Amino acid sequence: MDTEQVDKVIKKAGCAFCAGNCGVLVEVKDGKVSRITGNKEHALTLGNVCERVGYGSKWLYHPDQLMRPLKRAGGRGEGKWEEVDWDQALDEIAGKLGDIREKYGPESLVVTEGTYRSGMFWMRSRFLNLFGNPQNVAHAGVICFLNCYAINMAMLGGCCSLAANIGRSNCTVVWGQNPYSSFPRTMASIKRRKEDENYKIIVIDPRQTETTDIADIWLQPRPGTDTALAMGWLNVIINEELYDKEFVEKWTFGFEQLKERVQEYTPAKVAGICRVDQDKIIAAARMYATSKPACIVRGVAVDQIGRNAARVEQSRVILRAITGNLDVRGGDLIPDVGPEVDGNLFRREVVLELDDKLPAEKKPKQIGADVFKVMGWQAYGLTSEPYEKLTGQPEPVGHRLAASPPLTWRAILTEKPYPVKAMITWGSNPLMWAANTKLVYEAMKSKNLELHVVMDFWKTPTAELADFILPVSSWMERPLCSTFEDLTDVVFGGERAVQPLGERKDDYAIWRELGVRLGQEEYWPWEKIEDAIQYQLEPLGMTYEEFTDDGYIRGGREYKKYEKNGFPTATGKVELYSTVFEKLGYDPLSYYEEPPESPVSTPEVAKDYPLILNTGGRFMPMFHSEHRQLGIGMRERHPDPLTDIHPETAKSLGISEGDWVYIETRRGRIKQKARLNPGILLDVVNVEASWWFPEMDGAEPSLHGLWESNANVLTLDDPESCDPLTGGWCNRALLCRVYKV
Repeated sequence: MDTEQVDKVIKKAGCAFCAGNCGVLVEVKDGKVSRITGNKEHALTLGNVCERVGYGSKWLYHPDQLMRPLKRAGGRGEGKWEEVDWDQALDEIAGKLGDIREKYGPESLVVTEGTYRSGMFWMRSRFLNLFGNPQNVAHAGVICFLNCYAINMAMLGGCCSLAANIGRSNCTVVWGQNPYSSFPRTMASIKRRKEDENYKIIVIDPRQTETTDIADIWLQPRPGTDTALAMGWLNVIINEELYDKEFVEKWTFGFEQLKERVQEYTPAKVAGICRVDQDKIIAAARMYATSKPACIVRGVAVDQIGRNAARVEQSRVILRAITGNLDVRGGDLIPDVGPEVDGNLFRREVVLELDDKLPAEKKPKQIGADVFKVMGWQAYGLTSEPYEKLTGQPEPVGHRLAASPPLTWRAILTEKPYPVKAMITWGSNPLMWAANTKLVYEAMKSKNLELHVVMDFWKTPTAELADFILPVSSWMERPLCSTFEDLTDVVFGGERAVQPLGERKDDYAIWRELGVRLGQEEYWPWEKIEDAIQYQLEPLGMTYEEFTDDGYIRGGREYKKYEKNGFPTATGKVELYSTVFEKLGYDPLSYYEEPPESPVSTPEVAKDYPLILNTGGRFMPMFHSEHRQLGIGMRERHPDPLTDIHPETAKSLGISEGDWVYIETRRGRIKQKARLNPGILLDVVNVEASWWFPEMDGAEPSLHGLWESNANVLTLDDPESCDPLTGGWCNRALLCRVYKV
């Protein structure tokens, strides 16, 4: 008998190197991960995986992975640590949290989170609700889809922005995304449809990418002007009567007011704002409206333009609605409340969060809820009532609420509106994802912040400024049960491939053990995460083993669900004129506003900073600020940070391909390598985001090269420049200058 075969086991896991949760097969040999491949039998992901998966084994066993809890032994940033056992770490953390709650109130704790690594968000919500905290969660979701979710809920009582039915679409609009690098599964669907010569694809992106190369129409708007472009499309579609008259008449609210508003956005005017040919704007609008069914694939790019970001999504929801592309086969689907068997529903995250345990008087204390109201409890109250009345289920809570990150850093420093004394950072590296790095750094170094705990795999720049670093297990070392934060009617699952390395714990274990120490024991009945997953599956009569073997659960697909009972909004219709926005004090109709820093709004700044700056744009094999460690192979594939610049612009500045260049804004300066891209607008540069260098010294002043190439040194987070509805800040459409190092 072949002993090698005896010692080898194949585990069906769910990859969480990004938010895709693709089904994978993990080969485990002698207790160690030896190889990972896509699971072709997974009925949803079909074996499609990106190149990150191939690096999984080297990533997991990299010598810099954290294995034991660490406690700061010197000043913050000195790089001095001592190993402690879990009991000591958790006892001291819980003790300090208890003291802070007693002295300053439960709202004095804030949680920061970023990268989507798991379906474990209900755990932090459960902990915070029981702690008495108003969900002070400062997360990057404000500029990464969750702002769009909140807009969708206000307008139609559901979320269509994650569910483009590309496989049955006749026209796909890719708006602010390059799925070739950010979501290969989406790109695979587009390429399969592209085999049909009648299928059309429209791409909106100021920079040429692999996706623009296959477009039938490629629009290159000036960064930050997307709302004007969308309103221009609406002008064409409404004035040429290309909209779905029956749907508009029966299922929308506020069409006449919308019709009046869009008259302000003639194709000629929009062409001038966006710097896009008028005829191309008209052609794209006609193609989208007449190629039913059609869908819109959104990316995070326009979530990150600050002022105006919410209005882009409002306009896209209107486009989907008036063209009759909502919840139809091949259009933009509205997910159901979740998988069910014989009327029994899978227990979603919202069921586990224990929102009812949070005292009502604490909710108004959420940081920023009185300023950026759409992401707060007040807006949730306006959308949850019709949602629950129509569906019979509670509206998802935890992910659509956000403590404003820009206001959180300021609250730490000023102690206004109240002292913020403790922070737990998990799945997150805010010194990389949050805007205005200098301010974030000041907050993390402030003596006002009495406790900072980081849960991570590595010593990141953020972790280097913590008081405790707790080592968490990766997706290979824990099971997966993800509803994408209740945003879809699909539940992705996967089994634990190997036991946690060293003394690592999964996120659930850490939240639970902290909760138990703080008097929450009766509300944490499941000793391990597998037991909690089994509880979620219980109504379906499905075992944990059956779930992980299949890799997913999905309910039956039903289209045009609104025909039964309408939409879960106050009017029962899609609100083109939003009554929720009106009640919150905002303009109920979409409109365009110039970016807060641009050649038009700040011409005096443009004299010294003449180029338009975009930061971001995903690139393989990195994901957000992860995978920068040398020795795995990912960093070797993409060793240096790159800035795209047009060859003519570069020539005028004396810059050649591969030169190190400085990129400077009014906030600061970084350096990256120039990459000449003839497919980018002449006056636009795109700077790669989230760069740090693990091989550099972790102690100050370096902090793993925090200040070298980190794009957020350049970005803008002044509250008045943020999106007034959702609080999103400006990572794009800024002003900069570029010069050779």
